[in-house]
Amino acid sequence: MRALAGCLAFLFLLMCVSHVAICQDNSASSGHQSKDSLPEYIQEFFLSDAVRSQEKGEWQLTAGVDSRHFGISTLLKTEYGVTNRLQFGVELPYGVSEEERLDSRSHWRTVSLGGEYQIIRSDRPFALSIGMAFGIPVRSNGEVEYEPTILLAKSFHRLQFHATFAADIEEEKPSFQYNLASVYPVKTHWFPTLEFNGRSLHGNGAFYVTPGVYRNLRHRVELGAGVPIGVGGRAGSMGIVGKVIWELGGNHEPE
Repeated sequence: MRALAGCLAFLFLLMCVSHVAICQDNSASSGHQSKDSLPEYIQEFFLSDAVRSQEKGEWQLTAGVDSRHFGISTLLKTEYGVTNRLQFGVELPYGVSEEERLDSRSHWRTVSLGGEYQIIRSDRPFALSIGMAFGIPVRSNGEVEYEPTILLAKSFHRLQFHATFAADIEEEKPSFQYNLASVYPVKTHWFPTLEFNGRSLHGNGAFYVTPGVYRNLRHRVELGAGVPIGVGGRAGSMGIVGKVIWELGGNHEPE
């Protein structure tokens, strides 16, 4: 109950802030929407999220694999844009994760159902999104998880920085993560990335530096690979993360 009360208070505070932020965003973008909007280079990073939202009626399908010292895990995810600011998603992971490697009785993990709202879409002063996800356990001894998230992004010419702060609120094993990621376009279709990823798991820290690169293919497909390198705490020495992202629908013309 304390976890649920904390999540409700978190959402109430963000909704109060969002009222002012939306007014500022609408005022700033009324005459400079194309100039000040945050360019969308990639849909997400490798160990963290990017500030972006699916367009109204747009689907995003993501398949990923994560191989690190605790084992191999896979991910299937779909997201749908209800409006140009609001999206909902379902995430189905399988395998051993960093959070659950101490309890590997089942490779099926918590199914995540959540939504994300982009409060500020422009680049002045920064882009801002908030999210809330609910983890539904697939094991009989599991518990419901509450996952509030705040995402910020800022452009400096063509270079973008994205910051993510997320909590996994559980009574048995609460965790926290924070990420700082950058992306820069090279030519037209290549997008090198660099992330710093911090994790607090069971009171222990794990820190990674994750270089990677995405390649935009035809038909709105993104293919990427990243290399998480452990730099502190209980992080492993090195691993590899791969993702394939495919977008459908929305306002895009067919290629």
